[in-house]
Amino acid sequence: MTPKILVPVDFTKTAFSAYMYANQFAHAYKGEITLIHVLQGNFSTADTHFVDTLESLVHAAQQRLEYFANQYPKELGYDLKPVKTSYEIRYGVPGFTVTDFASDMDYQYIIAGTKDNHNIIEKILGTTSKIMAKTTKVPIIFIHENTRYTEPKKIVFAIDDKADFDECIDVFMQYNQQFLAKTIFIHIGTESSELEQTRSVLIKEIFESRYPTFSFDIKSVRGSDVTQSIIDYSIFEKVDVLAVVHRKRGFFSDLFESSVSLKAVEGIHLPILWLVEHKVKPVKNVIKVHEPVMEKINAL
Repeated sequence: MTPKILVPVDFTKTAFSAYMYANQFAHAYKGEITLIHVLQGNFSTADTHFVDTLESLVHAAQQRLEYFANQYPKELGYDLKPVKTSYEIRYGVPGFTVTDFASDMDYQYIIAGTKDNHNIIEKILGTTSKIMAKTTKVPIIFIHENTRYTEPKKIVFAIDDKADFDECIDVFMQYNQQFLAKTIFIHIGTESSELEQTRSVLIKEIFESRYPTFSFDIKSVRGSDVTQSIIDYSIFEKVDVLAVVHRKRGFFSDLFESSVSLKAVEGIHLPILWLVEHKVKPVKNVIKVHEPVMEKINAL
């Protein structure tokens, strides 16, 4: 199956960076891209006198998308990889519309731009990227402005012990199957017993279907500012991608408080692989692993 990648486009610099990253990523993954632009507004069947205007808006947006995808990169001196690219125009609220479309049409990834500086309204109500992060059922790769694509060689995967990360491991392994990047799983918690439990679940998930084809390590991060500790560690280790699991909470509570995952997205200029937690699968207290494998694990 050809991987399908959705790229939201609002014609900003961050959207362009996301598209350039997606073009390289899709080429490496042998996937295809859909650029989606959302026209904001509410229209009903009674608005028949706006039909010509709507058709003109859609036509203009389509032309602008095609220019954005083909001509604009060439004018800036970028070399595009040969990737099948299609275009989609939708109406609605951008964040919700993008995630609904990605889920309904079975996209494997969303690659979206995100910015650092937000005005007061965005801070209160949430930016489009934050809305996507909170509502998505599809993995998102967040890209900051001017972030260039490099094939991942080292990945940090931050795990909050309060998140249900087990099913995310399978999604991550599918992602990393193409790159076989060394992965450092970082446990965020306060108790050593939580680290051991996380270690057990990780080992079970990683070895559940097959022997892993990439090297990995499991570590714990402490500090008064956990987010900054993750960022500092990622910079020190010169990692290429930071993977995080978003713990779902109530939408309105998220208007007033940010999770560690969201803070990490805003605080680091690395590609962020955003995975969404699922319901916990039952985990046995005792996990048996084949003895030779266990010896290699203990040697980590």
